[in-house]
Amino acid sequence: MKRSSKRNKWTTLILAACLSLGPASAVSASSNAWYDSYVAAENSLGGNYYTSDDGGSLAWGESYILESYLDLYGLTKNTAWLDKFATHADTVIATADDIDNDGYRGWSSSRYSPTELANWDFETAASGDSTLPASWLRFQSTSSTALRTTDHPTQTAGSYAVEVRTESTGTKWQSLYQPMIAYEPDTLYVLQFYGKTNGSAAKGRAYLRDKTTNTILCSVPFENTSWALHTAECRTPAATGHVLEVWLGHQTYTVPGGKAFFDNVKINAKLPFMVHDGVIGTPIAKFIKLIRGNTALQSAYLTKANGYLDFLEDHIVPRWENSSYIGNTWTAINSTTGMYKQSANFDAFSHSSTWTYLPYNQALAYVNMLMVLYESNGNPTYLDRAKRTGQYFKNALTTSGTAYNWNYAYYASTVEDTSHANVDLGFVLDMYRNGQMFAGADMDKFADALTEVMWNGSTTAPTLTHYVNGTGATDFSKYMSNWTELAQFDKRIFTIASEQYRGFAPTNTAYLLTLARIMKWDRSKIVNQSFEMTASTDLTQPAQWNRVGSTSATAYLDTANAYEGKYGLTIKAQGSTAQQANQTWEGWLPSTSYTLTFAGKTDGTGAGGKVYVKNETTGTIVASLSFNDTAWTQKTLTFTSPSDSSHVLRTYLTNDNATVTNGKAHFDTIKMKVSSDSW
Repeated sequence: MKRSSKRNKWTTLILAACLSLGPASAVSASSNAWYDSYVAAENSLGGNYYTSDDGGSLAWGESYILESYLDLYGLTKNTAWLDKFATHADTVIATADDIDNDGYRGWSSSRYSPTELANWDFETAASGDSTLPASWLRFQSTSSTALRTTDHPTQTAGSYAVEVRTESTGTKWQSLYQPMIAYEPDTLYVLQFYGKTNGSAAKGRAYLRDKTTNTILCSVPFENTSWALHTAECRTPAATGHVLEVWLGHQTYTVPGGKAFFDNVKINAKLPFMVHDGVIGTPIAKFIKLIRGNTALQSAYLTKANGYLDFLEDHIVPRWENSSYIGNTWTAINSTTGMYKQSANFDAFSHSSTWTYLPYNQALAYVNMLMVLYESNGNPTYLDRAKRTGQYFKNALTTSGTAYNWNYAYYASTVEDTSHANVDLGFVLDMYRNGQMFAGADMDKFADALTEVMWNGSTTAPTLTHYVNGTGATDFSKYMSNWTELAQFDKRIFTIASEQYRGFAPTNTAYLLTLARIMKWDRSKIVNQSFEMTASTDLTQPAQWNRVGSTSATAYLDTANAYEGKYGLTIKAQGSTAQQANQTWEGWLPSTSYTLTFAGKTDGTGAGGKVYVKNETTGTIVASLSFNDTAWTQKTLTFTSPSDSSHVLRTYLTNDNATVTNGKAHFDTIKMKVSSDSW
């Protein structure tokens, strides 16, 4: 993966462009409770992360928002969601930087790198002096001017903080300090702490000092009188071997009676993490794929999508194999497997770790992005990396009964948890949907892990266990974004997700995405509307659609006759018995006007096509529409639902005249909505 020699000027201009954008056009509410809940939650959470320059916040906050916008566009075809996506993605890309000076822009974070201070929360006292925090040193101070205190912020755990007081004569500094455990040369570090003062003019200050050169590398002054979080970025010397120290004290020593308080004092390197690049980059890659595959959207979004593609191809992808700072993190293990490893140039997680390859979810997040990019650019190296990494993961799967089980990493005995498994499943689903590596039998085993192992079996108060092997508490039960996508293979999964969210207001963006996925598999709107999802047992059959009197030769997914996307559904008459496909319509409202729409065409033989809604309880046809168009034509059918909501209704797709042997009807993008709704 060689870096393009051109510089992407687009990325240097995009921040100014996105700042000039007005708000996206309004999105309206509907009679669908899931949609209305999503809109309310998005109004509350949607703007919380995309302006951050922290890779962790973007990955575990913003990426879910971006994914959900794409889902909402897919459901509603309202380009307001794409406008929102573009506003966010423009800003996310514009705030990417090159803090490691390797020539590649990207995202970094300090939240996972080692904390280079011991006893940073002051919970442990020094031996022989309970007033002095262990590992910290006093400078010109005593147990009466630099001491542990139980006055600590409610935002932190533990029982202690430290208090530094100016001395009564105001003639010398009173301080605590500690040398950093280690540092990476010429690297940006984040110094952060909770601090407050007693309001004295002495105020408070924390700073990083290079003792070797007697210079201050960064300083954080503060004067607030209530506990608040403070941060500063500090760049370490380019040379190794310097002694760097974190100091706590005041802005002046000449004011007696000054008090400054500190807690949770940390300093961590701001480093790139592959999992962040993958999780952030994947929805951007999906946007690129959507726009490049849909000509109707290209006049408005193609330039933007191409700019996003340039950024991912020229910066995010090559940094993990060509960066002078990160080094090459790819390893081809053998002819069929490979894996990404942690950088050998710096300690991103721990100074004592002995493992080589990344945890599964971290590498899978990245190759998920590569796989989606491959769908747009056809780069064989991207596909190779995805397939080899996927095979490495697949080799680690074990089977318990009918379900898959797997660990967090190759080096750990810890079983994968329900939350992180969403990242694993995102990759697995994209590979399956592209006919790569994972077959229908594999997908059934992932679905069975949920339904047969993790689920408590309740349809009214469902919960999931903390781990994929069915153990642990239920604290991760609602983290179901990609688990919900397994409703493609088992419709019970929709119930497991939706019943946890009924009446629940999402409190984080992972929940927001799960809510979008619940909408996707809500049968009140018809699911698998465009027939893009295949059944696990038959790749010619659309998921969640049933064959009625038909076979794979007479009711099948058809790549040659699709209105949009990859597949349409073709029904071929056999001269006698009707060949049909149907889906049970669930969650409909009684005595309500509904509008069913679809795209249809025929081969002109006279077999024609027909869509109808049947009340199975009474045996009556609720609504029906026949067509004989030989070019794709949008069709609309409006009807009123029965008054009794207990009746069983199904939507059927068939020929209008079953007696015309081999006559074909083609269907795509079939949707159902309350007539007064916009979607």
